[in-house]
Amino acid sequence: MKHSLTDGSTRLFTQKRRLFLVVVFIGNLSILFAQNTFTAIIKDEDTKEVLPFANVILKGTQIGGSADSTGKVTIENIPDGKQTLVFSYVGYRKKEQNFTFPLKTPEPVIVYLEKSEELQTVTVVSTRTNNRIEDIPTRVEVLGNEEVVEETGISPGNISKLLGETSGINVQRTSAVSGNVTFRIQGLPGKYTQLLKDGFPAYGGFASGLSLLQIPPLDLKQVEIIKGSASTLYGSDAIAGIVNLISKKPGDEQEFSILLNLTHKGGSDISSFFSAEKGKFGFTLLTGFNTQKAIDVSGNNFTDIPQYNRVVVIPKFFLYLNEDDHLIIGLAVSYENRLGGDVFAIKNQVDAMHSFYENNETKYLSGNVKYEHEVKDRDMFTVRGNITNYNRVLKTNVNVFEGNQVTSFSEISYLVKAKKHHWVSGVNFYYDRFLQTKTGNSFLLDYSHQTVGVFSQDNWQITEKLSLEPGIRYDYNLNNRGFFLPRLAVMYKFVKQFSARLSGGLGYKLPTPFTDDAERTRYQNVIFSDGLKAEKSMGVNLDFTFKTPLFKELFLTVNQAFFIVQIQDPIIANLDSLPYQTVFYENAGGKLFNQGLTTNIRLSLDDFTLYVDYTLIDARKKYDDDKPLELTPQNRITSTLAYEDEDNGWKAGLEAFYFGHQFLEDGTKTPDYWLLGASVQKRIGHFTLVLSVENMLDVRQTRYENIVSGDLNNPVFSELWAPLDGVLGNFVLKFNLF
Repeated sequence: MKHSLTDGSTRLFTQKRRLFLVVVFIGNLSILFAQNTFTAIIKDEDTKEVLPFANVILKGTQIGGSADSTGKVTIENIPDGKQTLVFSYVGYRKKEQNFTFPLKTPEPVIVYLEKSEELQTVTVVSTRTNNRIEDIPTRVEVLGNEEVVEETGISPGNISKLLGETSGINVQRTSAVSGNVTFRIQGLPGKYTQLLKDGFPAYGGFASGLSLLQIPPLDLKQVEIIKGSASTLYGSDAIAGIVNLISKKPGDEQEFSILLNLTHKGGSDISSFFSAEKGKFGFTLLTGFNTQKAIDVSGNNFTDIPQYNRVVVIPKFFLYLNEDDHLIIGLAVSYENRLGGDVFAIKNQVDAMHSFYENNETKYLSGNVKYEHEVKDRDMFTVRGNITNYNRVLKTNVNVFEGNQVTSFSEISYLVKAKKHHWVSGVNFYYDRFLQTKTGNSFLLDYSHQTVGVFSQDNWQITEKLSLEPGIRYDYNLNNRGFFLPRLAVMYKFVKQFSARLSGGLGYKLPTPFTDDAERTRYQNVIFSDGLKAEKSMGVNLDFTFKTPLFKELFLTVNQAFFIVQIQDPIIANLDSLPYQTVFYENAGGKLFNQGLTTNIRLSLDDFTLYVDYTLIDARKKYDDDKPLELTPQNRITSTLAYEDEDNGWKAGLEAFYFGHQFLEDGTKTPDYWLLGASVQKRIGHFTLVLSVENMLDVRQTRYENIVSGDLNNPVFSELWAPLDGVLGNFVLKFNLF
């Protein structure tokens, strides 16, 4: 009985299992015959052009595919019912779209993708016409907010690292003991580059000495760089180009950030940025406090890293009177005390062999105002101006040099926005006065420049592929007469992925006594004659840009640029006087000729981005037997491999910089060298942690030579062509409240 019951149960189980398998088979068979095919053509939402190699995937599965060169993609095996497809393309927002299968028609579906916000809204203001970067004939390189934030995390105290890693720009140290720096665009000395803050020339003349080190980057939205003559846009000092630092404006969401940085060599930075907008009122505030201990890295008893304390406060007020009228009022205040020299002297252990020190005390105060009135929801009338007071006291054990510089800039302009024209015209006035208040110098360096300028420029979209940007300026300086400055830029888009830009123009530079040579000699004996002529230039820039997806998530961008600059009557320091701590300025009897090329390659693959930049410079002193220009690497390579996992808050980067050999003033050739760096970031809630190491190979000029000579109580320092501070580790903690 028991046995027969078991047999019956077994038979019943077997029958049920057979029935189950039949049901599963029939179900699978129905699913098999219910698979669907989906075809789409993926296009740019704005231009309606196809996006080759765009991706589509069935959400929650591995079913997907990539578009061909015509933007067409086909995927199969899509089950019946409501399904979600995800479309993606490098530089565009991901798009999820629901479809119910089977579709009513087998015709391809047109899918439009929107460019990601950071690419879509990059508007440049340096050309004055406020156009999108891809629509202007003048090539403007933009370090966007993401790049600024990344570099701020590595070097939050100043903008020298931010600029130093930019294609074609070299940050050069000008003083061995005080750490003063300047920057050179395409090999030309720093005096030929105009540094702007929101379009205001606030760092020229005497104030150029410490400007890079006194500008914290936490309040920057982006940095705009124009290489080549930009005098038509901004007047004097823009022979090599301009760097325009664009500040953040208050937005719909409040922003409050606090950043703390510590270095393993005694440096600390704490800064904060606050931004808010309510109704008709907006406000931003940047504060910074930076300190550094004096460090003798090389062991030669002279500071390679000076001691300093610095305070910066920059408030800005935004008043939106109505939809058409906006008023911006800004103030910038900074104070710094910087001390370097013989380590015994700065520790008050002075004796007959150790008395040299260099103490710089700087006070900077700048105010600016800008009023904008929008006319007929299109045109723009702008009135703006600023005034800056800069005082610096330079004390050593053998001399005291103190001066005060007052500059002011005012401008009225009108921008007309038509269908094919963005035409801006205006008039401005620039005043620059320097007065020496204390001197151990035999010659007074006082000067006063008063310049009136009239300008006009048009961004003319002739056809969909061809656009022109003609410009003209006439400056009249009371001391140096008039300067006529025409300029023309042309852009031609062969296809969407390939375009070319050609620009050329004239420039000029008014004579001032503030150069790298004067910094090196600590203004002990500077001879500056009123008879010096203004320097004049002409330059041409040509570049080609090619962008294309290679396959799937791999995206390639290549820019190839060529440049030529010729400077007539360059003002130089007499080489025979420099070894005696004397700077004697004179107009060279000839020309300075600079030519070269830059090749920039960017590869993006998923979360990885590779930047490689090569710069070749051949700068020649035609006035000195065609000798190479000193302190200009003929070959330079900048490369960065970056990784970003936005979902998990990770960022990491490896950097490598190659500096080819340089020539010194006496014709000596320097060795070449590499600088390596690495950084890693992790975002945890409202906090971001950053660890970075710069100059990991500990490259230092003092490893190659003794940079100090002569009387140690009034030493002569060698020209600086390599770092002095060696390897540097940073730890940064950033807190974002909102």
